[in-house]
Amino acid sequence: MLTCALAQGQSPAPTFGQPTISGIQGVGFEQDLRLDPTKANRVYTSVPGSLSSDTSWIWHSEDGGKTFKWVVAGIAKVGKPNPCAGGGDTELAVDTGGNLYFNDLTLANFSTARSGDHGATFICSNTGVPDTAVDRQWYAVDGNPTTGGGLGAGAGHNIYLSNDEIGPGAVSCPVSGLVNNVLAMYRSPTPAGGATAGIQFGPGFKVTRPLTCDEGIMGNDEVSPVATTTGQPLVAGGPPATLSTPVKHVYVIHDDATFSKIAIGRCFPVAFGLVPVPNVSDPSGLNCVDLAVADLGTPGTVKTGGNFPAMAIDKAGNLYAVWEQAAVDTAGKIGNTSLKYAYSTNEGNHWSTPITIPTPGLLNNVFAWPAAGDNGRVDIAFYGTSAPVDTTTGGPSGCTDGGPDSVNGAWSLYMVQTLNGHSASPTFSAPILAGEHYIHKGNIQTVIGRQCGDRTLGDFLQLRVGSRGEAQISYADSNNADEPFAPHGMYVKQNGGTGVFASTAVAVAPILLNAASDPAGDGKRETDGVSGPNMPNFDLLQSSFSQPSPANCHPSGTPCYRVKMMVNNLSLTPPVPDAVAVWLTQWLLPAAPTCSSSADSCKNGGKNPFVYFESNGTCWSGENAAQLIGGGVTLTYPGTKQITAPLACSFVLGPFGTITIDVPVADVSLDAGVAPLTNRLFSVTASTMTLTAPPESVPPNPGGFKVFSGPIGGLLFDLIDVVRAYDFLPGAGGGGGGGGGGCHEADGDGHIQGENSGQASFHVDEDPCEDGNPEAVDAKDPSGNMDFHSTKTLSLAFDEVAHTMTVAGVGLNNGVPVTFTAVAVDNGQTALDMFSLTLSDGYSNSGYLLDGNITLR
Repeated sequence: MLTCALAQGQSPAPTFGQPTISGIQGVGFEQDLRLDPTKANRVYTSVPGSLSSDTSWIWHSEDGGKTFKWVVAGIAKVGKPNPCAGGGDTELAVDTGGNLYFNDLTLANFSTARSGDHGATFICSNTGVPDTAVDRQWYAVDGNPTTGGGLGAGAGHNIYLSNDEIGPGAVSCPVSGLVNNVLAMYRSPTPAGGATAGIQFGPGFKVTRPLTCDEGIMGNDEVSPVATTTGQPLVAGGPPATLSTPVKHVYVIHDDATFSKIAIGRCFPVAFGLVPVPNVSDPSGLNCVDLAVADLGTPGTVKTGGNFPAMAIDKAGNLYAVWEQAAVDTAGKIGNTSLKYAYSTNEGNHWSTPITIPTPGLLNNVFAWPAAGDNGRVDIAFYGTSAPVDTTTGGPSGCTDGGPDSVNGAWSLYMVQTLNGHSASPTFSAPILAGEHYIHKGNIQTVIGRQCGDRTLGDFLQLRVGSRGEAQISYADSNNADEPFAPHGMYVKQNGGTGVFASTAVAVAPILLNAASDPAGDGKRETDGVSGPNMPNFDLLQSSFSQPSPANCHPSGTPCYRVKMMVNNLSLTPPVPDAVAVWLTQWLLPAAPTCSSSADSCKNGGKNPFVYFESNGTCWSGENAAQLIGGGVTLTYPGTKQITAPLACSFVLGPFGTITIDVPVADVSLDAGVAPLTNRLFSVTASTMTLTAPPESVPPNPGGFKVFSGPIGGLLFDLIDVVRAYDFLPGAGGGGGGGGGGCHEADGDGHIQGENSGQASFHVDEDPCEDGNPEAVDAKDPSGNMDFHSTKTLSLAFDEVAHTMTVAGVGLNNGVPVTFTAVAVDNGQTALDMFSLTLSDGYSNSGYLLDGNITLR
């Protein structure tokens, strides 16, 4: 584990690591995110498919977000995790026992499910709540609900559900119009016992009043970590009663139907009882009160809704509210959207005067999501753009009313941080680019903008705090051929700087360049509730990407990329019952945001190119497409051009077998006349998959036919193995790794903390063009039973901006062949220099130097 001991008084800005394509399958529309408190490296995400498909998806990562696959319960090639109805909004939760909860909207009700084996199997119900006509659900958990009996307040054994009930609000409200909602909160388990926890919820407590305009749409709910004796007011508007026993309160933030007020519901558990007795019992098992947070101004002159208000609670119990806000002029035109912030230090009874979060350089910001750690420390993630509202042309969708829907810009994932979040004048970091590059081009649909714009990103992103106080973010990237309806699900983790835990340093993992290794033994078909054995011919050990000189390409003289994949034991036999195997490498190629071409790759913000080797011995290139599942879609990868040049598609069978593909650069570039954002290729990701037929046998847009204005084609597949992502930087190699980057040199010796205890030693010498010494990576860690010596360097890359070197190849660990990826970071002094080593046998360790030094030149 790599940590940094900071000098007293220093608060370096957060930095972010490698964005991961979490959604190789499915889509990335409003991706949910939850972390397992029982295992720091286990991450879950979920996404709705569509109601007409009756399908939503859950992914899991067991390696700290480096790679993702559908949970094991997912139906082969489709991914639906349980037999209950679904396809609408999704929500996840994980309790302190590691139980996974899943909620899938059907409009009539919620399908609720729980897994006690990390998503391998689920029990579920089609009627999670006793109400009907429900919408947008959120979960909050206190402890382990499966060990509770639903009796009394159930302290430490509750899961809470908040959602909207459609229709019981006022018949008509200013701004929102006809048919308005009521905000309800539910509790589980009921007195039926822990076996029904998260499956069956009790009656709802109406947090907002029926037949009023109190509810617009609610944001997330959260349980305070601090138990207090604050009870229910005995008279409306009066002070809260004092409880005899402290309880943990659960809060839910929301706006009103005029979108000009922010409020927060404060609830706490009481005994389930037929007769409501304040602070004692209620049919819902809850008592709630709705508290004002902020009055934004006269309805019609100001508006929130971009899209949900959101909240966080720190370890001291302080509350933080964040929402989007825009002014409305006398003609009804909506201006630029900023982020607003307020806090409460007394359980929501009183709130600070709202302030605007400074985001210099950004004119429109949406989908803000906060998360808090220690007292006063808060992170806030959001999408932002420097482009202004255009009410004249209305942006790409012709939305002339204003707001984010009327913007034509490049939107990126950002985060700001405050370490004094409830001071008299909270201060924030400048916006930090969290996703390496912009992730969407055009406009974004919001309530503020009257829901006119592009909805491909959904309604939110999510930010969670990891075990070391680091920010972890789920989001979407729509820069591909199916931009209108099939964004990739993405995940990124903070890898340096200041976290929201004051005494715990953030673990650091630099972005890899040009190559990455993968553990052996994880090439498994994991579908239909069964995690099968490792299949060595699908078990990737290493992925690398380079750009040889044109003279060394196949065919000679044609500029090419060279894509390599190393496999545990390569054979061409696909596993039954499938007929085809594919070894694929894909990457993200954003276009320059200033491009004005009518070509698809400009309008869509870029491409998602790929190459693959097929079990029939052929190689193909193409870009992503999608295939229909009911009225929804899932991403596919059909080749559109076979790579036929002699020696351009080659393979070596057997142990440590290799696949080498030379693909003409022109075949995987943006359209003619469309410049790329940079010469870097992002999130290069190798994977293996099985299919019932060749993926190119269903080409995208046969005969020019399109559905949803994007390419439909390819075949559904089972994802078997994935290698962690890396970036390719042409010219970053040098001296021995190729890439045309001239001569670089890396020298390093020293010690870092051992994988389990003690110290690990290392020695690095790359490349011999400077000092004439043999290229080598050597390391020894007694605590991890590691004694490694490299035998061959296959990829070597230097990032002169980040001061990193990434080297990959093969070697011996205790005499046994392995692949390896090592990273060295030269930050100018021993305490800030860093070394990491990952081996295909499962060893992985990184750390700041305890002694010695690293020199890159």
